[in-house]
Amino acid sequence: MKYKYSLIFFSLKGALSLICALYLCPLCAIAQDFTNLGGDLTTENLGRFAIQLPGPYVTDPIRRTLMLEGFGVFHTMRSRKDGLGPFFVNSSCNGCHVQNGKGPASFSSLAERPSAMVVQVSRKGGVGADGSPLPVPGVGNVLRERDLRGNRRYNINLRWRKIKGAYSDGSAYSLRRPQLTFQIRGKNPSKIESSLRMSPAILGTGLVEAIPDTAIEALADPEDSNGDGISGRVNRVPHIRANSKSVGKFGYKSVEPTVEQQSLIAFFNEMGVTNPLFPDPKGRPSEISDLDIQRLDLYQRLAGVPKARDQVSADVQAGRAIFQRIGCEKCHVTTFTTSAPNDPELDAQTIHPFSDFLLHDMGPGLADNRPHFDASGSEWRTTPLWGLGFAATVSNVKITFLHDGRAQTIEEAILWHGGEGLAARTEFRGLAQSERTQLIMFLRSL
Repeated sequence: MKYKYSLIFFSLKGALSLICALYLCPLCAIAQDFTNLGGDLTTENLGRFAIQLPGPYVTDPIRRTLMLEGFGVFHTMRSRKDGLGPFFVNSSCNGCHVQNGKGPASFSSLAERPSAMVVQVSRKGGVGADGSPLPVPGVGNVLRERDLRGNRRYNINLRWRKIKGAYSDGSAYSLRRPQLTFQIRGKNPSKIESSLRMSPAILGTGLVEAIPDTAIEALADPEDSNGDGISGRVNRVPHIRANSKSVGKFGYKSVEPTVEQQSLIAFFNEMGVTNPLFPDPKGRPSEISDLDIQRLDLYQRLAGVPKARDQVSADVQAGRAIFQRIGCEKCHVTTFTTSAPNDPELDAQTIHPFSDFLLHDMGPGLADNRPHFDASGSEWRTTPLWGLGFAATVSNVKITFLHDGRAQTIEEAILWHGGEGLAARTEFRGLAQSERTQLIMFLRSL
């Protein structure tokens, strides 16, 4: 009889386990602790220098010193003798990425600091042999608005057009769309494609680089074989050091595979500073040293990642459930495990960037109609959400969102989702105001 009762007990236990697996697994996922967003590089320092100082797991004295020396490379304003110019967007990395955070979504007058925004340009109607945008002759791929005397070259002007909308409960909202104008002497505007870009925060980049390419590739579903409406694609891009194609991870269209390459193309395109990856076309020496490149690379890759906050709050936990329920997690994938054998601080870390780093078609509302490698004119990389609520702490600028800064709030960024993000946006618009508030509270906690 005892044996019979044991069978009954274990049968009930098995049935309960099956019920939990079938019906309660979303709750199990919700219970996951995201506090340590950056694994062992997660910092308790939540001040404005949090993402400029080494993560707590960075203990090697040589690498820690090089990382701290990279602060100077990043923040120092370059001059003509340092290779700046003759034309540039800004004279330092910090000029666009203020305190490693975002810059303002505006263009300044002559009396003010140079803009932290970038206008990418290319010839309409074609791409290069490697899939890159065709540069505008005599201009390049970026409008370097300033010269060494402080003069403006292209008369870039940015205005905003209001768009009204309403939630399902009747609550009104207002969005804005950028209206960008510029002048290039001797060029027909109708033959030029342009894309306005806002400087993103530099956060957790070394951990992103350490995500195995195979982990990102495993998430891709270009034919939407599971029928969920999401068809993320990998952007395969040139890896200059390796002389091969690799998975793109950085940039709004995932166009760079490494932190170093992302940094050095910005040096070249936006500051006019030649370097080993983007050399002077006339063969003149690199204008940044190998040591400074190493310092800059470690400065970005080994910086701390601020922890998520208020994860035990009832409203934040409710927001997490809503985030999952309306489908945000299909693209904003929560968790990866890194692999970086040559970087012990970055290796085997469980991280929560909230991105799949894939390209998604976000619809005509966000399209810039400017293909880049495998990315179409309406495809964008899923933006990582870690550090989202920390952005305002870092830099003393008005924080905006999306690739061109059109969204003035997290709420507006969600309302701009189209294409593969349309279903989630529709669900968001149908939420009660209290649920919308809880979702935003969760996103701000990251």
